Amino acid sequence: MQELTIANINIIIDEVNKAGITFSHLREELVDHICCNVEHEMQMGLTFEKAFEKIRNIADNKGLRKVQESTLLLIDKKYRIMKNTMKIIGWISMTMITVGALFKIQHWPGAGILLVLGFFLLGALFFPSAVWVMKKEAKIKGNLFIYLVSIIGGIIFIFGILFKIQHYPGAGILLIVGFSSIGLLLIPAILISKLRDENAKNLRSSYVIGAIALIFYLAGDLFKIMHYPGASICLIIGAIGLTAIFLPFYSFKVYKNTDSIKASFLFLCVGILFFNMFNILLALNVSKDVLSYFIKPGQELIKTTAILENKSNILSAKIINDTLVKDTLLKGEMKKVKVKSDEFCNYIDNIKTEIISGVDGLSENETSNLLKNLTLIIGKDNTEIPTRVLLGESPDGDKGKASELKSKMELLKTKLLDYCKNDTTAAVIIQKTLGTESPVNTDGNGKKVSWELDNFYHQTTIAAINKLSYFQRNARIAELEALESLKSYVVADAQKVIIKNK
Repeated sequence: MQELTIANINIIIDEVNKAGITFSHLREELVDHICCNVEHEMQMGLTFEKAFEKIRNIADNKGLRKVQESTLLLIDKKYRIMKNTMKIIGWISMTMITVGALFKIQHWPGAGILLVLGFFLLGALFFPSAVWVMKKEAKIKGNLFIYLVSIIGGIIFIFGILFKIQHYPGAGILLIVGFSSIGLLLIPAILISKLRDENAKNLRSSYVIGAIALIFYLAGDLFKIMHYPGASICLIIGAIGLTAIFLPFYSFKVYKNTDSIKASFLFLCVGILFFNMFNILLALNVSKDVLSYFIKPGQELIKTTAILENKSNILSAKIINDTLVKDTLLKGEMKKVKVKSDEFCNYIDNIKTEIISGVDGLSENETSNLLKNLTLIIGKDNTEIPTRVLLGESPDGDKGKASELKSKMELLKTKLLDYCKNDTTAAVIIQKTLGTESPVNTDGNGKKVSWELDNFYHQTTIAAINKLSYFQRNARIAELEALESLKSYVVADAQKVIIKNK
């Protein structure tokens, strides 16, 4: 009768330890159970090596871990509650995020609430409980540091995505901290743990390649989202390292002796495929390039407005300070023209400031540089905040700043027209530049949309600011026309003074 030697028993103990069985009583029972089965096979005439191979094919590492999971579910009430709760919360949170994303794309109401609740459940409840369960089942081998970084970094990263989608202030900081925690702390910590594993000596080089590729990939994602330079290079290095080097190198060492395709291999390939697809779509995201075509016209509008304003200032100052002009009433009217147009343009600047501070989470003082250089705005493609600021919550858009803007534009037009009643050309130009007539556009039901909706409904930040800059430029054109019209009277008044003095 053949019996197991101490060396044979140690081999079996090592195999059970490789499976990650952390429940001590269960580990001892499994070792004893496998030893009995191996001895039985040896009694049937098999050598230890063949008997052990036969039993190992029946109860592999995956099967042993399944036994541990089932045992924990039976005897550990806390674990059972946590795992069931994790599954329920995971399903609810992902459902809410999916539906919220659909509502966001379709611009349906309730998208923000669904996304906020979904990401909150995912980050605050599901993710920590999932990491706890993985630790309990020893699915991630490592010390407490790995689990703490996983929880903290993962939660920060999840909420960073939420803040970015919802354009809440602090999104950039959360994403930087989250990406840095995962890329600079978690991945190296897991790599060190893997390198210390004596059972995976032949995989150490592939682990190093995979970790480096993932770090570059994550850096590329962060740089792309934050519009930092070097994003494309990091994504290319990450893609090549993960797909062209790590995947074949790792697969060859792990699956070279298998007779059939393993499910784990398919899962690995599909996982890397989807990861690459996400990053390719991110790398090919042309929103920034498309929006650049809107930035340049906006910058030109701002420059043109500044030129017109400067020209108006010079013209009005020259006439007002001209000692030959005796008509103080006309001088006063010219001052009023400047005051009215300045008030209108300042009001528009305040709207721009409110929009930019909302989309980028900045204070109103911090937006001054962004007003001068639109490329610095991060939330260029935001539509929610410009729509809310300019149109409010009313279906017709008459409860936001656009309605007030329309009223102020009409008031400015009326005032300027009063100064050029006898100047038909100037009056026509002012009517056209400051016109607020109802548009001919209609909605899906054939109803004419309001002026507010026609100009600002679901406009991106850049488009809304460009439109506001367009109105500022028109106001300066109308101002200049009114001043030129007044100038003709002022010049005529000055000529009368000269003739009278002669």
